[in-house]
Amino acid sequence: MNLVFSFDSILSAMALTQIFSIMALAIVIGGILMIWLANGVAEFLEKNKLFEVLGLFILFIVGIMLLTEGAELAHLHILNNPIEKMSKTTFYFVIIVLVLIDIVQSRYQKNILKRNKKGID
Repeated sequence: MNLVFSFDSILSAMALTQIFSIMALAIVIGGILMIWLANGVAEFLEKNKLFEVLGLFILFIVGIMLLTEGAELAHLHILNNPIEKMSKTTFYFVIIVLVLIDIVQSRYQKNILKRNKKGID
């Protein structure tokens, strides 16, 4: 998992700027933050397994966004159709929908667990 996050931070830094010092600083800060927050994130994910899946989907969407931006800059085509970059509006909409669905699903599961406990007791 750390490898995925590290690779993602490198891609993000390269996609945002062409200034090497800013890219290097972003990578170093990202690495330090990952090391510093690793135990807290691991504990949180251990308690809330559903958020792990949410994080993976967000990484997947970020990867798609970066790939489409790079493919557009490289003028790549798929089946004679040019690849267009994902709009930021689409990206944020997908992230918001994913988070809202996760919140609703976790509340729904908590309610089911409460009802099952009351039925058993």
